[in-house]
Amino acid sequence: MQVLAEEPWSFFLLEDEGKLYVDVLVERGAVSFSVTAELSAEQARGYRQQGASFVSGLAHKIRSDALSGRWKPAHFPPAWHDRATAAVVNWRKARQG
Repeated sequence: MQVLAEEPWSFFLLEDEGKLYVDVLVERGAVSFSVTAELSAEQARGYRQQGASFVSGLAHKIRSDALSGRWKPAHFPPAWHDRATAAVVNWRKARQG
């Protein structure tokens, strides 16, 4: 698994075995949490054509849906989250020098 793009305090775009996932930060007052979604084929095309700006718009919609209660959470196994966390840590280390 690897991070392809990041918008600080907004989202990480991850790739795992050819599939794309967006992990979105959601905040409301003192509470924050993240939601993760697998990109559909159409959304993956949008990313490939428009880059991170497409994912930024998608993250905004996901955040809005999560705050309004319209978000249906996806279920990922704990090992998936462990790999995602490791990918983010590696991404940040590489950016620091």
